[in-house]
Amino acid sequence: MKNNILLISDNFDLSQKISNKLVLLRDCDKISISDFKEAVSIINSTNPGLIFIDGAGDKNSISSLVKFIKSKNISQILVTSAVDYDFIMTLYDEGLDDYISENSDAADYLIKSVNLLKKHSESQIGQRNNLILQNLGVISSTTGFYTETYANEIMEDVLNNPVYSNSVFIILTYDELDRAKFCFEELAGAIKSSIRYLDVIIELSCGKFYIVLSNSDICGAENVIEKIQKKLSGEFRIKAGICMICGMSFKELEQKTASVLTDAMLSTSDYAVYEENGYLTDDDWTLEPETGKKDFKLFKSAYRKKYENVIVPVFFRIKEAYDGKIDGTIVEQQISENQCILHLKSRRQISRLTLVYPGLGKIVIYMTHSGLDSPENKEIVLSLKEVTDSVLSGILETFITDYKTCIES
Repeated sequence: MKNNILLISDNFDLSQKISNKLVLLRDCDKISISDFKEAVSIINSTNPGLIFIDGAGDKNSISSLVKFIKSKNISQILVTSAVDYDFIMTLYDEGLDDYISENSDAADYLIKSVNLLKKHSESQIGQRNNLILQNLGVISSTTGFYTETYANEIMEDVLNNPVYSNSVFIILTYDELDRAKFCFEELAGAIKSSIRYLDVIIELSCGKFYIVLSNSDICGAENVIEKIQKKLSGEFRIKAGICMICGMSFKELEQKTASVLTDAMLSTSDYAVYEENGYLTDDDWTLEPETGKKDFKLFKSAYRKKYENVIVPVFFRIKEAYDGKIDGTIVEQQISENQCILHLKSRRQISRLTLVYPGLGKIVIYMTHSGLDSPENKEIVLSLKEVTDSVLSGILETFITDYKTCIES
């Protein structure tokens, strides 16, 4: 590499002094010299791996030059005759890598130069590899996180790596109550500024993120989640499920963490932590947990059985029965473990039925109508034992009848 070290100074004597101290570098490491006026053009034409800047120059010129060099991803060292710590700290914020006294030994110059040249080389290799991964769709070009396409391969590699044996898995997303205010870019930025270089982030298309915190514990995960929340504007809140990796497969880890994410969604807490021995094993899922057992996870297991065997089938059946059968009406449905929604929309009327599981042994159904001559809104609370096919079907049919009354009046 020709002329891979550049010295920027208007002082010829200093140029000679520093050049003499860099003689211990490799034969292939060549030094070129520029004044401040020609510095930018020489940097553009030679693309050096390391730049020394004379700190005795004009401070504004030095500051602008440091920012420009940073934009080129080139390592830079400030050479000082007298240390101005406030100015140096400002330059660090703008991209300076290091500083050295002009009277330092040649060995100090050698050590700092070799370290930063190595850093520059590794940075170039990293950029090249990153670009290849972006072109292959492994890494997102907007966030720099891994993509959902290769989530299985990435997580399997992580789980087989001893570095991550004592780590925490997090599924993090936005609170669904704040869906309208959610900003993907804001959340991605908050995550990026809250993690370490060994942590692994995978972005999913639905606004979720898989996060592996290396060499961490539950307390560390809680701290990271709180840190992310504080970096957000407050327009929307986040929800998270947390689980220690503990030698689990990715599928098992994903399922268990997703289950406690649902718990967090249905509670006032920002996150929930997975713990073993928390779920109902009784084959009779129609029964509620025994009186006095107020373990939220036991009720959640009973609800999941109702959700899979009653709620989802009824919602899908009703949608199929009325989709395209009511004049001028669009029938929409949203199904998730957090809530189930049936949405009827026309030019005269918008009606919405929302089934929510708030925790413990009940569900709540909200029926809201907005439009001309709308009937009164309703709220129905049912115990899990009362949630049967016939009862739930009857409620949805009544909701649709009220909607028809509105549009036909």
